Amino acid sequence: MTLQEALYELEVRDNTLSQAEKAHLDSEGYVLLPNILSATQISSICSAMDGVYAAEGTGQKDGPAESSYMQNKTAGLDICFTYPRVLAAICHVLDGCIKSFGVHGRPHPCGGEQQALHVDYNGPAPQAESYAVCNSLWMLTEFTSENGATRVIPGTHRSGQDPKEALEDPAADHPRQKLLLGEAGTVAVFNSHIWHGTTRNRSASSRPSLTSFFCRRDDPHMVFSSALSPAAARRLPPAARCLFADPEPWTG
Repeated sequence: MTLQEALYELEVRDNTLSQAEKAHLDSEGYVLLPNILSATQISSICSAMDGVYAAEGTGQKDGPAESSYMQNKTAGLDICFTYPRVLAAICHVLDGCIKSFGVHGRPHPCGGEQQALHVDYNGPAPQAESYAVCNSLWMLTEFTSENGATRVIPGTHRSGQDPKEALEDPAADHPRQKLLLGEAGTVAVFNSHIWHGTTRNRSASSRPSLTSFFCRRDDPHMVFSSALSPAAARRLPPAARCLFADPEPWTG
């Protein structure tokens, strides 16, 4: 199965994303897609996520800060890399040449600090809008200005600069920062060359979310083994498995 055949089977079409949404991705570097998940779907995803966190001790004292490649640990998160509108946005940024890097979670606890602005790529700056990486942020509760919503600096995906080098203090507030705010069930898709980072969680609760990360399928700086375990590769249908590109899953 080719990638184009897989995307068609997953109901991704040229008009799955509106022209306005595509234009916002181009100019600002991100787009908010509200009402992707229903309340029932959010509950199911949170149950799957919390089960993985409990098994690994994620976010607990002396436990890991995050859980990676969660598609290998539960079937309950498959929607995060197969939803048509999200895939369409990813394809728009990466010219349709996409490869899944899997689903990842990091609890943002009460009092969690503000991240330094960063980009999600270690290769050279993109040339002629040939972007290498794109991320989707799945809001499992309302993202507010108080609970550590992610901030982005619109347009910086076109700057060709890394905030670690361009800014005196990447952890400080930026005069042009925009918070990605949304109701539970919203998905924010952002070009991962945009400067971004979570803000301080000033609320009384942990703020849950997941990310489903994609890279350009042929990018030489994003070479890695398949993000699928053998068990996940057996579980997934061909179209979903094709998104991960590698014919051979992890063997270790």
